Amino acid sequence: MLLLSACGGDADSAGTNGTLGGLTGQGSEKAADAKEAPLAQKGTVSAMFCTTRPDADGRTVYGMTVRSYAVKDGALVAERSSVLPSRFKPTSGCKGDGPGLPAHYQFSKDLTMLAGLSKDSRAAAVDTSTGLEIGPPDQDAFGKNLKPNAAVFHPVTGQLWYDSDRDNYGVKLPRYFRDPKNGAASQQTVPYEQLTSHMGKDKETAATILAAGEDDSPVSPSGVVAQGHTTEGLGLFRVDSGGDGLLKELKSAALRVPGPQQGDTGVKQHCDPAFWRDDTTLVCRHDSLRQLTFSPDYQRVTKTEKLLPESDRGVGVPVPSPDGKSVAFISKSDSNQWVLYRSDFATPGAQPVKVAELEPPLDGDDDHRVSLIRWG
Repeated sequence: MLLLSACGGDADSAGTNGTLGGLTGQGSEKAADAKEAPLAQKGTVSAMFCTTRPDADGRTVYGMTVRSYAVKDGALVAERSSVLPSRFKPTSGCKGDGPGLPAHYQFSKDLTMLAGLSKDSRAAAVDTSTGLEIGPPDQDAFGKNLKPNAAVFHPVTGQLWYDSDRDNYGVKLPRYFRDPKNGAASQQTVPYEQLTSHMGKDKETAATILAAGEDDSPVSPSGVVAQGHTTEGLGLFRVDSGGDGLLKELKSAALRVPGPQQGDTGVKQHCDPAFWRDDTTLVCRHDSLRQLTFSPDYQRVTKTEKLLPESDRGVGVPVPSPDGKSVAFISKSDSNQWVLYRSDFATPGAQPVKVAELEPPLDGDDDHRVSLIRWG
């Protein structure tokens, strides 16, 4: 299932001429069905629309709409809209948060919960249907506010992970996780010295721990981490189980070539890593989408493939299909309309298939930030 999320208000999301997102036909009836149907269904892509508005005191309030579209024909299958609590800030995907983490990190597996920071800077989760906080703390209980930088969901266990002390950069701080429905009472601490042991369990845990520290680097099945913003371009790392940090750079001749001047290492691979297809195949988003295939020892790039035709159009953060054979992404048309596309890895460079036009929610705002969440 591919999920796309949007921040909107609690407005009616039915479009003009009886349309709702990519769904046409008996508008009101199908719109009602979409608001009752579960979001995370097989064979759908989900997206998020996010917008902002001031509350009565002039503080920023986020409006969120999450929709799931059928990959087969672009029909809108499910939708939820809510206004989030005053001063609650989603982890990513909304105005003012910069590039941020990919949207999928902030959603529970079934898309019923959204992670972020509460008005008093706590890690918190809200219900995507109602906008209400889930498992809020006991106001009379004693406790310490950790002031995390980010809150993210583990994609398998459903635990809410977060770090602490946003002003204490560079210090080796622990990570925390808890059951989002049971609040602070279920919180557990992972000391910094034990983080690499947890990261070595599986790629999902490794990626979650990194994301809880605001690192969006994708992790391969064997634990190779790809980072695209190192000083020399693309960098590859492994979990540093015996070292002083979380990651240790994997020296790779494939990533760099001598530059034109003495002492200039140059940069060979420009890549904003999106996801690993397997241990040696990395999908990048740099202007468009392309794929790098490494040798098993990562010392050579054996193949570079452009996944889309030459174009002036940019693409959003892509999401892979569950079977790993396709990728979905969004791009703006010449008429400034967001469109959801699908492309197959078997035919790199071919024209992508249009899945649906992503009509914005009718919540009074014509400037939504749109992000793909996941392909279910």
